[in-house]
Amino acid sequence: MGITTEELKQRTENLRRRMKSEEYDALIIYSDEYRSGHSTYVTNYKPINVIEESPQLVLIVGDNEPVVFLGRLNAYAAKDMCWIEDVRGIHRPYSDFPQVFAPIVGRASKIGLIGKNILPFEIYEQLVDAVPDAVIENRDDIMLDLRKIKSEAEIDLMEQAADINDAVLKQAAKSVKVGMTEIQVAGLAEGIARQMNADIGSATVVMSGPNTNYPAWRATDRKIRPGEYVMLDFNPAIGHYCNDGGITILMPGADPEQERALVAGHRALKKVIPTIRPGITARSIFDTLLEELEPHGFADNFTPYAKGLRGVGHAVGLDVVEPPNLSSDSDFELEAGMTLAVKLDLHDLPGGGYRIEVVVAVTKDGVRPLNKLVLDEPDDFAVQR
Repeated sequence: MGITTEELKQRTENLRRRMKSEEYDALIIYSDEYRSGHSTYVTNYKPINVIEESPQLVLIVGDNEPVVFLGRLNAYAAKDMCWIEDVRGIHRPYSDFPQVFAPIVGRASKIGLIGKNILPFEIYEQLVDAVPDAVIENRDDIMLDLRKIKSEAEIDLMEQAADINDAVLKQAAKSVKVGMTEIQVAGLAEGIARQMNADIGSATVVMSGPNTNYPAWRATDRKIRPGEYVMLDFNPAIGHYCNDGGITILMPGADPEQERALVAGHRALKKVIPTIRPGITARSIFDTLLEELEPHGFADNFTPYAKGLRGVGHAVGLDVVEPPNLSSDSDFELEAGMTLAVKLDLHDLPGGGYRIEVVVAVTKDGVRPLNKLVLDEPDDFAVQR
């Protein structure tokens, strides 16, 4: 099951209806290759970065059909692949932008802007010049309100991506060896996924030994040593929809306390994930994880890393990381149709720290795990002896 043209058209009409209900004359929607979700949600096209060729700008003006602007090289493919008929290169803004905005130029108007945080200043200036009398307001929430609840077609694509990630992580737990470099581990994961026809949703994160103390890390030529944690956070995508599953592998020769900590994390996730359901607060995920970890003495290894941005997870979809965030500060209620990456980070352990991450879909009656590996395997499956 993929995303149909009918679903894409309905998304556009939902945006237009929201636009009109809040008395906006137009919407500007911007994204790029690395944070493609806002525009890809409308177009179902994801640009590829060829130096300056990755912008994707969608303009919806009144009742007119949407217009898509991309880098010139991307525009050739998008014209054949996108359901929207009016696809243009973004290299002629001073002629094309005024033409698209013509119905509202010359009068006071109000425009909602989605994606300003990543919109290049040059393009923003060109848009402002095209509608000099308009008030432009930042309204990411209009798009995020629609994107946070996934359709069955979206969840189906995400489950396909999760199945591939489970296969990658299961093989990695057996195949990663002392002496391999972090880059080789990343290559192992990406090679398996590519053979299974998956795209790569975002950079593959591999951290080993002391590098596991960082929240993010670009894989290097550092060689893995005996007794180290090796964190693999991998993000395959199918039909532009991503998975964000991750495990930490413990190399032979580890301290028994390292194994005890990793096993405790797997057990905590197995107990907490089945409790997820619509109507509970996002904060309760943090609370229940902490409740499971405290008797084992790992509260101090958990709480400093569970506060603030993406503390114990985040939403997932067209982007690997989407709002809303899950943390000890989150107070929103979960809703059916949300897809969430639930993650457990423990740090300041002997030999560094670890991350385990599982993507789930919130259902009307409870929760549907999309990643199943961590939940189905023995608690010590990622421990090599």
